[in-house]
Amino acid sequence: MRKAISYSLCLGLLTACGDGNPFTFGVTGVPIDPPTGGEVAIGLATDANVAFFANAQTITVEFIPLDQGTFSATYDRKVNLDVPGYQAYSYQDDSLDRMFVAIVAESPDAAIQAATVMDGGQFTKFFGGAIVTQVGAYSADTGLVSYAGTYAGLSNINAPGAELLPVDPSIDPALLPAQPTRVTGDVFINTDFTDNTIDGAITNQELVEYGTAMPDVFLMPTTGNINATNGSFEGTATGGSYEDQFGGAEATSVGGAVDLGQEYGIFVLAQCGPPGDAAICANVN
Repeated sequence: MRKAISYSLCLGLLTACGDGNPFTFGVTGVPIDPPTGGEVAIGLATDANVAFFANAQTITVEFIPLDQGTFSATYDRKVNLDVPGYQAYSYQDDSLDRMFVAIVAESPDAAIQAATVMDGGQFTKFFGGAIVTQVGAYSADTGLVSYAGTYAGLSNINAPGAELLPVDPSIDPALLPAQPTRVTGDVFINTDFTDNTIDGAITNQELVEYGTAMPDVFLMPTTGNINATNGSFEGTATGGSYEDQFGGAEATSVGGAVDLGQEYGIFVLAQCGPPGDAAICANVN
């Protein structure tokens, strides 16, 4: 059995986590309006770790909330919160505690794992983050290579709350936690390993709980930015930033962690050609 992989996430405001991990994110920017109206704010910085086995019924999330020491929680598998290509887990200690959702994925060749975690907010504040990690040996490909697959994210827009624990109706609504909204989409990336150039897009984004379309996100070209040793790279995206990681022999897989201000997301993609091809790959082979 393959060992569980641990991830470090920086949750809250854009800040250094202090562990030297380049794949750490925080949230900044102006929140977007939920379909039901109103705005939400994001803040508070903390660290967290996520460990999971692919297809496990539980995952472990360890985080340091509000500088009150480390807290470790077991998130339960939530098949009804899955999005295409990704598995979902959730945790809520009691009906007046924050409700967290975690979305995780592993590449078909097990060379890349990724996770994003976010709560639905409480007292106008949110915790969230995303991470991608390379597993095993890596070597670069050559020439032009494309990657395609699906995207999964979590937004600070409040979901209707079907997964929240029931609460006494007499409780003041100002005290209640909320559930984050899931985001789905498609990802396509072109990479030129000759000059280390990367660009791509996240398209067909949709807020799952509302069926609302979201704008496309473009991953801006980055030239000469792929680390020759470990295949990591970073860049800017429309409305945010991304930090990604190639994995496998001849870069068979790529994973990404995306920070879009009001949304954290991940993608785990197979190279066009190996098993698990997306339909779009038929146009680039």
